[in-house]
Amino acid sequence: MRKLLPFKLMVATVGVLMTACSSSSTSTSSGASTLAPTTTTTTVAATPTTTVPATTSPPTTVPTPIVLTLRGDGIGPFDLDVAASEVIDAITAQFGPPTSDESREYPAGDGFGGFQDINGEFGFFAQFGRSVCWSIQFCAEFGSNEPTALLFAGWTYGEESGVSLASTSGVTIGTRWSEAPPTMSVSPGGCYSVGNGEVDGILLTLFSEGDPFSSFDDAGNYIEGTPAPEDVTVTFMQAGNLPAFLFGDC
Repeated sequence: MRKLLPFKLMVATVGVLMTACSSSSTSTSSGASTLAPTTTTTTVAATPTTTVPATTSPPTTVPTPIVLTLRGDGIGPFDLDVAASEVIDAITAQFGPPTSDESREYPAGDGFGGFQDINGEFGFFAQFGRSVCWSIQFCAEFGSNEPTALLFAGWTYGEESGVSLASTSGVTIGTRWSEAPPTMSVSPGGCYSVGNGEVDGILLTLFSEGDPFSSFDDAGNYIEGTPAPEDVTVTFMQAGNLPAFLFGDC
């Protein structure tokens, strides 16, 4: 037969059990445990803002083109007898590279202080020459008795190409005699429809669309013509010392 515990001892035991239960996690009415939320704060350091000063590019300077006025003693600011490189560089800067560049030698004296090529077809004032041409139908001639020291000797300007070079009085390829300044002169006679003139120290080749500058009668006599100024235009201009063809027929 079991012995019963005394009443005081039973009460003490129940108290211990209740104390043990009360020390466990707090329960909600549904029996779930409630934990206090954990908050984590992250501090990000601010990145300093760097201001880059604006840069301004210097304005592009476009060189002013040289005015290449045709003169009897040069072209634009270049007089005859200046170094070849000065003239070639200036014209190339405006009109692009040359379309032809030909060197020639004139080894034989002509008996009059000039020289001829080995075939005797062309004469020149110097033993060495160079002809440089551009697409605008302008050619510069250079010459010297020293092949490494060629100088600006003369120039020619021919068929119109859309870029007009003109003399100081405005005469250019296509100018009509009737519209030219009074300073333009026309030589009497010529070679059929081709005549010659002069303006501002520049020699001109002229063409007549009407009456010829010269003709021959049935007996072979030379007849000097007088074409009307409105029928005559400038077709070629030249100045300085140039290679000369020695077998012209007029």
